[in-house]
Amino acid sequence: MSRQQLTQHYTRILTRWPVDLLRPEERSFQHLLRQRIQSPPTDSAVGGKEVNAAYLLLDNTFTKQFPLPQSLMKPASNPNHYTDLARELEEAPSRTWFGNFAKRVKNMVRFK
Repeated sequence: MSRQQLTQHYTRILTRWPVDLLRPEERSFQHLLRQRIQSPPTDSAVGGKEVNAAYLLLDNTFTKQFPLPQSLMKPASNPNHYTDLARELEEAPSRTWFGNFAKRVKNMVRFK
């Protein structure tokens, strides 16, 4: 694979890759991809393997090939754990300082 083709693939992957709002910009996968676009690997075999691996992750190939059983995603001890965790991760980046404080206080006091 030529350097131009690698750069095109890295650019395509960069446009399709989801943004991680919790991770700092300098540690994000997009930052790594931008570095690869500016200076692709000198060994085209390594670059091709990286591009193939990124496409496999982007298309959720392994999730489709090896699906997790429902019993693993809903443990008997706390069936809503992963649902609550996903909701919390979606809410966290947009929460204000006061919202964080209120959430912390709310988690300290629980009424049943």
